Amino acid sequence: MKNNKKLSCLGILKKYSFKVIAAPILKGVEVICELLVPFLVRAVIDNGLTDGGSNFHDSSYIISICLIVLALAFAGFFATMVTQYISSKTSTSYSYDLKREIYSHLNTLSISQVEEFGKSKALNLLTSDAISVQNGVFMFMRLLVRAPFLVVGSIVCSFLISPLAGLIVLISLLLCAGVIFLVIYLTPKQYSELQKHLDCLNGFGDDNIVGGRVIRAFNKEEEEIDSFKKETNKYRKQAILISKINAFINPLTFAFVNLAIVLIIYIGAKDGLSSSLSIGGIVAIMSFLTQSLAALIMFTRLVTSLSKAFASKKRVDDFFALESNIVPSTKAIEEIQEGESLLTLKDVCVSFGGETNALDNINLTIKKGETIGLIGGTGSGKSTLISLLNRFRDPSKGAVYFGHDNEKDLNLEQLRSQFAIVFQKPEFFKGTIESNLKLGNPNASKEEIEEALSLSLSMEFVSRYKDYYQHEVEENGTNFSGGQKQRLLIARAL
Repeated sequence: MKNNKKLSCLGILKKYSFKVIAAPILKGVEVICELLVPFLVRAVIDNGLTDGGSNFHDSSYIISICLIVLALAFAGFFATMVTQYISSKTSTSYSYDLKREIYSHLNTLSISQVEEFGKSKALNLLTSDAISVQNGVFMFMRLLVRAPFLVVGSIVCSFLISPLAGLIVLISLLLCAGVIFLVIYLTPKQYSELQKHLDCLNGFGDDNIVGGRVIRAFNKEEEEIDSFKKETNKYRKQAILISKINAFINPLTFAFVNLAIVLIIYIGAKDGLSSSLSIGGIVAIMSFLTQSLAALIMFTRLVTSLSKAFASKKRVDDFFALESNIVPSTKAIEEIQEGESLLTLKDVCVSFGGETNALDNINLTIKKGETIGLIGGTGSGKSTLISLLNRFRDPSKGAVYFGHDNEKDLNLEQLRSQFAIVFQKPEFFKGTIESNLKLGNPNASKEEIEEALSLSLSMEFVSRYKDYYQHEVEENGTNFSGGQKQRLLIARAL
């Protein structure tokens, strides 16, 4: 309720800026080590193992070069492990913060906004979308520098060895990049559509679990199964479409790179390249090409992960952009004396978007100490009126007063602490009877708990449990009967 700051996925990531920058820098160290190795291998082949080499059969020279290669391997390994650790820890911590902020923001919205947004979509934000963004950050930190730097570095190094060979490498890698960027262009919208289908699937699942009795009562099982199959089929087709687009990457990039390798070996064997391209040079260029191919394949993973992450980021940012229509205030509640006006509704109207008001021009005054009963048929607005009193929703017109103050001007936490509500639909949290009873008063004593159980007539069945009010409560109170649930809810309110 107190969170007034503008939230976004990138805004939450800012606290990890140093680590997000440090990880790619360490990856840069690894890339430099990898690019130096083919040059050293070339030196060993051309100078130490080839007739006419400046250090032909010079074991000390060969060993010293091999030791340098080994040192570079250890340096690259160390940089990789540190980067992996930083990336894993940062992305996991970021995911925790993101989920916490999503959950916190969800609790700032009014009941009507949460209902309009949808339970299934909210659950997807906390699970699928948050994980996609987390994976995107993880892959970004690991591969952002490695893939492009290794490709660019390989091209530059190939030109240094032989301009013609470098040109072949450049053309093959540009073709690979073209394929990858085409996929980057095509996939984000498709991933966004996939998430929408996932929302619908979750909605179907939730409806069938919550409304299972209604579905069976009206013999609608087959219709629900058919509807679920249709939605599953839509999700399947969308997932297959994305897979088909991504499937073009590996075969095409492999073909372009291997074609370049064959071309370099063929022309080199025919002496078509400049004399500067020695056996060691050909080996080095082949190494650069295979390194580039591996980097491009990793880059495709980065592209896939970032495509999902950007689609999920947009959904999360759109959710954060929702502003609660219940605007909290800071004014403290003043003490109200017995017999004074406690709750007043003046010309209150409530509309749910239609032309007809659910509540129309309601005027009501409840004094402290009075007992009031609201009587009316189904759909007459009793629950809607109750939801106005503690600001679960605000009236479309008119005002609700607590004492002499408009409720919109009062501290929301203090206002709601004045109310104890027993809802029509029993809502329990997994835990114990005691933990559920203490939701309204965490510091309730043993005597207060027992008194509430006695007044609500819950003691009759609670006393039969061996563990008393430490008895376990399953999710939604499924281990209690309907009447027992209502009694426990009354005890919780008391």
